[in-house]
Amino acid sequence: MFFKLKHGKIESFDLITLHTSGMRCMTDHEITCKDGKAQITRYNIRYTDGEKERVIDKQAVCDTDEIIKLLNDCAVMSWDGFHGKHPRGVKDGTMFRFKATVNEKTEIYADGSQNFPKHYRDFTDGLYLLLNKKEEQ
Repeated sequence: MFFKLKHGKIESFDLITLHTSGMRCMTDHEITCKDGKAQITRYNIRYTDGEKERVIDKQAVCDTDEIIKLLNDCAVMSWDGFHGKHPRGVKDGTMFRFKATVNEKTEIYADGSQNFPKHYRDFTDGLYLLLNKKEEQ
């Protein structure tokens, strides 16, 4: 995955969140950075007696450079301001909300409903691989 950067290069990050929801499940991915390491946490979101509960499903720690490479390979800077309207005639789907603070103060925000920015799937596949690779070690 090597894509041309259109909106600058990400060199650091503080916090990245990806919320996804569909008909049967909701998840949050949080990636935090501390001392050159990135912690990836995936939460399942459940409602019990009307109360929202975030339950850790998986967690992994990797080098910050791995996350930065993934962000740049997927051209995440170009996602800022993306709002993917739900396609006409599509009855179901996945909604997402992406937020990131990168390069110390730059905010990136994107959202959509069954309509995603370019390389979104590459990003989610990359997170999946990092979570599972670290679990196997």
